[in-house]
Amino acid sequence: MVGKLCWKLCCYFLWPFGNPIHEMGNTLRRCCERAPDCECSMEAEEDNSPFLLPSPTEVPVPEMPDRPLRTPYWRRFATYVWLLLGYPPLVVVHSLACFISWILVFTIPVFKMNARTLGVILLLPPEDVSISAGSQRKHQGYETRALLCCYHAANWYYYKYTIDGINVFAANLLPLVIVALVTGYIDRENKYASSDVKFTIAIGSIIPLSYYIGMGIASISAQSNFAVGAVVNATFGSITELTFYITALLRGHQKANTCLEEVVKAALTGTLLGCILFIPGICMIIGGLRHSEQRFNSRSAGVSCALLFISIGGVFAPTLFSKAYGNLVCDSCTNSSGANSTSNSSGPFVCHNCHYDLSNGTLFHNHVQPLVYTVCALLPVAYIIGLLFTLKTHSHIYNIHVGEVQGMNHSNESHLTVSGHHGTVVHWSRWRSLVILILATVLTSACADLATEHIQPILSQPNISQYFIGVTVLAMVPEIPEIVNGIQFALQNNISLSLEVGSCIAVQVCMLQIPILVLFNAFYDVGFVLIFSDQHLWASIFSVILVNYIFMDGKCDYFQGTALVVVYLILLAQYYFAPSPAGC
Repeated sequence: MVGKLCWKLCCYFLWPFGNPIHEMGNTLRRCCERAPDCECSMEAEEDNSPFLLPSPTEVPVPEMPDRPLRTPYWRRFATYVWLLLGYPPLVVVHSLACFISWILVFTIPVFKMNARTLGVILLLPPEDVSISAGSQRKHQGYETRALLCCYHAANWYYYKYTIDGINVFAANLLPLVIVALVTGYIDRENKYASSDVKFTIAIGSIIPLSYYIGMGIASISAQSNFAVGAVVNATFGSITELTFYITALLRGHQKANTCLEEVVKAALTGTLLGCILFIPGICMIIGGLRHSEQRFNSRSAGVSCALLFISIGGVFAPTLFSKAYGNLVCDSCTNSSGANSTSNSSGPFVCHNCHYDLSNGTLFHNHVQPLVYTVCALLPVAYIIGLLFTLKTHSHIYNIHVGEVQGMNHSNESHLTVSGHHGTVVHWSRWRSLVILILATVLTSACADLATEHIQPILSQPNISQYFIGVTVLAMVPEIPEIVNGIQFALQNNISLSLEVGSCIAVQVCMLQIPILVLFNAFYDVGFVLIFSDQHLWASIFSVILVNYIFMDGKCDYFQGTALVVVYLILLAQYYFAPSPAGC
């Protein structure tokens, strides 16, 4: 009977759609035992009886005293022969099918079908399993239990599938963390994997970890008051990026490599540009393709733009100050004839490595450095005032219904939205969220350490500027979960929350991450100076002005989103063709 069941399952898997598999109960089994020598028909007779008469289900089936009872399934010798010889090959086949269909995500129904077959159907007595051959009604009036019924092999919307509140993509990428730690800390001599591969795996492993950190922040904030939610968000909201930046600065200081400091500044600027231009732009494009015009809360967007102006103005104030009062110094100056700058040859000079010298006199120590500390003290104060304004005194202006969005994570924007709404879906308890936050933070630090350890071969590429690597890979990879969340909100016509995602991350970069880096440098000098290059300065200022202009009317479409993305790509092209920083 097991072989017969396996044959029926083989035929079933050729086209399972709409054909259910049932487990027969005692009543139906006794019905089949009345005709042991023929194929038992599971078809129910057409019910033509009047309503006032007893239905067929109420007519007892007489017991057959001449028929001996069957031996229980787990007491049969054939059962253990099947489990030892027949079941293991099917375990391999179905497990492989489960793995492939789960990794592809959109074929999760196939995973469920194979898992159900392997874990339930193949372990039942074969006489209790009934495989229907059509979509008509089966087993009417008998005791049955539906075991499996599949209608679709794939579905596009499984990208939103969650496991205990965790998105399926984040769950699938979590083993990447283990691979990164094993290959990074065990294979020190790069025998089994090169530095390029280790760097790629370490950077990729940061994606699920940042998602888990965001989920923990959202769960704690939704279950806490304003003060606790703000503290948790400020503490863990930027931990992914901060661990990478601090690790890079420490490694650069230990190796006397100034390139890593410039890479950190490029990553900070790249995060600003991506959150100001790319995230809102791509959300407007994808949301605009489904909805011709989307409207958002222009007043809340105005508050975000004001915070962006304050952030950019504060962060780049020392840079503007140094350019106003510093001395421009150039090295390796030669004229058109090839003579150096000390000769008396006339003609135009070509200079390299031009920069503003802040070491002359007392300009840096007495003027620029105090300005940096003052700005970094004022920016967190502005951040706290923004929290009070958006979550306490004027929370009514934020008409964002986060509670309607289930199974999604919005970590960095949670300080503006989650705590102010009681309908937010909470997936984890406080203690569970805190444990996950701490564990994810430790793992993020380890992965960031591995990424900075193996970044040098990436920076040594002759045809790619270090600026470009910083503003793209290092800046935007940790923000991939936020990009996905913003796109999901835009598809649900909640463009207000999509725009808040990017704005809030940019505000946190300027008002929290950069002051923390300056504070860290004050206690442990790693050479981090809050002076950016001209390209970082003007690209950031232009981006904020452009976004403020786009957000003025309170509505958007795919054309405006295209404009933001195109400007972002133009700025990336500038970084790609820009020469590498001096000394790299």
